[in-house]
Amino acid sequence: MPERRPTDTEAHKPLEKAVEEWVQKKAKPGGGGNYAREADRVLTAFIDWTPDSVETVRDISRRTMMQYAEYLHRRTDARVADQDDEAGITGRTAQQYYALVRAFFTYCVKWGYREENPAEHKPALEELPDASLGANGNRQQFWSPQERTAFVQYVDERAHDAISERGSNAVEEARDRALVYLFAYSGARSAELLRDPNDSRRTGVTWADVDPEAGVIRVLGKSQTAGEEVQLPSQARSAVQQYRKILDPPTEEWPVFPTQHAPSLYECARTELGNRVDSLEAELEADGPDAVLRRYEISPPSITTETVRNIFRRLCKEGEIPVEGEHEYLKPHGARRGAGEALYRAEGASAAQRALRHEDPSTTSKMYSHIEASEQAEVASDAFEKIDEQTTTADDVS
Repeated sequence: MPERRPTDTEAHKPLEKAVEEWVQKKAKPGGGGNYAREADRVLTAFIDWTPDSVETVRDISRRTMMQYAEYLHRRTDARVADQDDEAGITGRTAQQYYALVRAFFTYCVKWGYREENPAEHKPALEELPDASLGANGNRQQFWSPQERTAFVQYVDERAHDAISERGSNAVEEARDRALVYLFAYSGARSAELLRDPNDSRRTGVTWADVDPEAGVIRVLGKSQTAGEEVQLPSQARSAVQQYRKILDPPTEEWPVFPTQHAPSLYECARTELGNRVDSLEAELEADGPDAVLRRYEISPPSITTETVRNIFRRLCKEGEIPVEGEHEYLKPHGARRGAGEALYRAEGASAAQRALRHEDPSTTSKMYSHIEASEQAEVASDAFEKIDEQTTTADDVS
């Protein structure tokens, strides 16, 4: 039997359509399945990364995959260079991303969309980083109760003094307090609350996403699920609400944490209003970009994930916050881990899992295995103490 040749339609299969097909085949009935969601996220990011000239499955060459592997390696190098363990990705994650792309092209070969899998090209595989790069569990930070208390007390006092002196002009101090409280008690990830320059879909939460009455903030979750609910406990709620009163956002679509970076504000105003407002430059010169954006209800960009790290670094230094271990300052992701640990100790694994929104319970257990080991050590100590006492008593009797 002669070898089947792909049809013209198959040979020019749009890349996005092929990805959509593959993800649908991997999804469980009803739309569930962690693998399908992760595949969708990674392949969508892969499509965004590809050059504009790439339109079909066959447009991806071996060279493209070598460049993609190099790109993943650069992201891993960024993680290695970042003392906060927050930039980039680990080598293991890079390999997982590449494996998903390779699995997709295996599917494409199977269905005749192309004749060979470019992701299996040996030179491309050799460009991938080692799985161990960027993985340093010993450097992971958990905000301790003492650190959390010291940090929130400092930003409380700082905001109180600024508001007493300057009233509604104390926007920065009120913002910083809201940030610290939100990270300390919500268990949210930085990229869920703030703009991620490396992901165009993550633009930061707006006031429309904040629901104080329900005690939640709706975010774009790690799995790209829009509307995922992050807890907003009473401890953080008052700080966020007072900040909103001082910020006085003109619309519900205003970012919760708008940037104060003047060049970014000017760029936003000129991009959004340049063709609509003839007197724009005069208004910018007279009133400044923030006032102009408010006047026309044009939302500015949110601060970025990097900005909040810089803010926390500055606050810890200014407040002389005692930080445990080798860490320079209290990092945003350390707040998430610390919040989870507090819940794990007080309410158990299920409460921590729900707050941190881990889909797999084993993720929570692994993160806080040191607690389980410590508790098990106490149980073992008590058990052996009883056994030793019984043995000693039996020896004395005999």
